[in-house]
Amino acid sequence: MPSATRRNVTRLQPLRALKEQIVALDAAMLVAITSTEVGAVHKLRTTTRRVQAHLELMELLGHGNHPMRLPEHHMEARGVVQRLRRIRRAAGSVRDLDVQTSMITLDAPEKAAVHNGSTGDAVRKQAKKLRKYLEAQREDEAKKLVAVLKDEEQELAASLRALEQTIKPAHSRSLTAATLLEHAEEFFVAHLKPVLRAQRPRKNEDEHAQLQRRLERLDEDTLHAIRKAAKLCRYMVEIAPEGTPARATAKQFEAVQGAGGHWHDWLLLQQLATNFHGRKAELTHRYEIHTSAALADYHLRLSELLPKLTA
Repeated sequence: MPSATRRNVTRLQPLRALKEQIVALDAAMLVAITSTEVGAVHKLRTTTRRVQAHLELMELLGHGNHPMRLPEHHMEARGVVQRLRRIRRAAGSVRDLDVQTSMITLDAPEKAAVHNGSTGDAVRKQAKKLRKYLEAQREDEAKKLVAVLKDEEQELAASLRALEQTIKPAHSRSLTAATLLEHAEEFFVAHLKPVLRAQRPRKNEDEHAQLQRRLERLDEDTLHAIRKAAKLCRYMVEIAPEGTPARATAKQFEAVQGAGGHWHDWLLLQQLATNFHGRKAELTHRYEIHTSAALADYHLRLSELLPKLTA
């Protein structure tokens, strides 16, 4: 590469990006303690994931073809991760209920919108009962979230300060967007072992059909893990400038994350409807259809991304 071109390559500082997310997390916690409205909880949950993504990236930076020398920080990072996990789970419970309640609204129109005794009326009544149950659950989970935040606030702040002090000498260390993308893609591929595991191809089966068959065999836990990995990878590479291949791949990770999240939301709602109304209920059947459609879209998004990463 000519020296003039090399000078124009943007260098990224991932540890400074981590510090920015820590500041954002502190603000999100302060807001959520005083208000557990939908936006505050969503911001809190997202920010915990972003901090986690940058902690994962910090681990990756010490490995691969372009290792970065960092101060020993594993003990401090482990303390942060443990406390973040508790907060994220509490916020996730509230956020899931917010999403599910919103999704149910479409199936619970005003009584005058459907004919009495019709299939639509049955769905409306079932949805209304389930929504009322979820709203009560949401109140309970929101109280638990506030209790967790108050319990963890000071300890998490101390853990974050300890981590910041430990890695402070390396704040100015940098890498290129291409190296950042390489780390993120390696991280994602590591979560794809069930998909990439060799299988005997069927007669006259092309690579796309073989990939689709592998995707269809993935269980719920694996699909959930892949969705979370895509989310973390997206947050890792979003520190790259617009117009770089890293940001283009971030959009692909986001598409996988979104499709996987949509599938997971419908799956949870289907399970709730099954537990609340039974497998044969009209509402349960409706959500089974939504879940199947969302899963097909999730498979499609994965099939678009995987060939690029495994080429």
